Amino acid sequence: MAFQELPLRSQVVLDERSAAHWALGAAIATGTPAFAVCTSGTAALNYGPAVAEAFYQQVPLLVITADRPAALIDNGHGQSIRQTRIFDDHLVGKGLLDCEAPLEWNAAVIDQALEALKYGPVHLNVPLAEPLYEAVAPLAAGSLGVQSSTVEPMPLEIPDFVRHAKRPLLVVGQWNPSWGDPEPAVRELARKGWMIAAEPLSQLPHDAAEHLEDTLPMLRAEPDAVVTLGGPWVAKKAKAALAGTPHWAIGPREPLPDMFGALRARTHAEHFAALTALAELAPALGQVFTQNQITAKEVVGWSDLKLHSTIAKAIPAGWDVHWANSTPVRYANFLWGQGRFSRGIRHFSNRGASGIDGMTSTALGAMWATQRPTLLVTGELGFLYDGGAGIAYEALPALKVLVVNNQGGQIFQWLDGPRASSQLERHFAFRHARSVRSSAENQGFTYRSARDEAEFRRDWEAFVNDSAATVLEVYTDPDASETAWKGRFGA
Repeated sequence: MAFQELPLRSQVVLDERSAAHWALGAAIATGTPAFAVCTSGTAALNYGPAVAEAFYQQVPLLVITADRPAALIDNGHGQSIRQTRIFDDHLVGKGLLDCEAPLEWNAAVIDQALEALKYGPVHLNVPLAEPLYEAVAPLAAGSLGVQSSTVEPMPLEIPDFVRHAKRPLLVVGQWNPSWGDPEPAVRELARKGWMIAAEPLSQLPHDAAEHLEDTLPMLRAEPDAVVTLGGPWVAKKAKAALAGTPHWAIGPREPLPDMFGALRARTHAEHFAALTALAELAPALGQVFTQNQITAKEVVGWSDLKLHSTIAKAIPAGWDVHWANSTPVRYANFLWGQGRFSRGIRHFSNRGASGIDGMTSTALGAMWATQRPTLLVTGELGFLYDGGAGIAYEALPALKVLVVNNQGGQIFQWLDGPRASSQLERHFAFRHARSVRSSAENQGFTYRSARDEAEFRRDWEAFVNDSAATVLEVYTDPDASETAWKGRFGA
């Protein structure tokens, strides 16, 4: 009741797990804080996946949970659980309010907690005593006192092992566009002879960097120092290929992960300022970085790979694309390395914790906050898992959701362990014959479907130009998709 008085845009979402991801998406897409408010008990617990994602993606997400007075906890009262520390391991700040204390005391607690918000999620827990439904006085319009999400540039000191490296490598991880454009600094480092590696989530064009998964592990000249900037990245092969390489990790706060078992230096600095300073201070190596390229086979036959290849060429410049975890983000990585996307597309994915929680909700929240044309590419299991995403009180934004229905968790067919086990179909892939139609329509999406390339091409223009929130479910064969993926570079 109190928050409804604030002069801010708000959305009511039935499922708290989805609601928190709506807020997460809004914060990711705008680069400014968004907040999620819920009642006590299990409602608060359902914020957990979004909080963890915000922590590792360094997203300014403020979660505010109602609570019951301490004396009621563990004493049989409804929706009263031990919730003061439920998110502690994945927070950058927190505050416990006391409704019996003077307003000034609570204001100090709030201000202290919000100081950390620019670095990730903050939790404010608010125990409330009954009666709960008294009239709420209108609040004066004003700010929450949230600080800017940027950090003043600071001098950057390059460690000696990096300064004297002959083949230094910069890995640009997941990059939020609100941080600034990384391309000019990356181009300058390449001109100075640095190797650059990235994925589409870096917001870099494909010709600015080695592809982390496909070309970096195959380089003839191994790097003798690696610098990491930005958020998490997907490529497992690259992490394995760089094992033991002396490593300098840069980021605004901990954790700065020791991905290669050879971390020599950590520097706390804001991403864009650090990248700009590195490009200015790095010595020229007397060479120019030249990108390697591995060309894949032309895709023949209808499969996940053919579908994603067709999508990549068709997405208009100026769109935001959210790639779901599991196979969609990996297809995006591969096709980015092949130069299939137009410049001007912004790529997003929840790679902080890399779960399938809230992927539709995140994309909905992002489009709701920005009003930019937005496409979510997801699998049918991820869409069904986030089945509360669209059950919102106001009308949905006109999000376009392309659901790739390959009858299960396709990624587990790529892995030797699950395939060799007797549990692949039931426990890993969850092989099924379900459609998302009922779930989509129940959430308020217009529904379309296609079962082959001709039907997909027929529906695509109507799908992307629909003025309503729309789902296009495209069916593919899981075995043909596995064969196409594993043979994309030839036998």
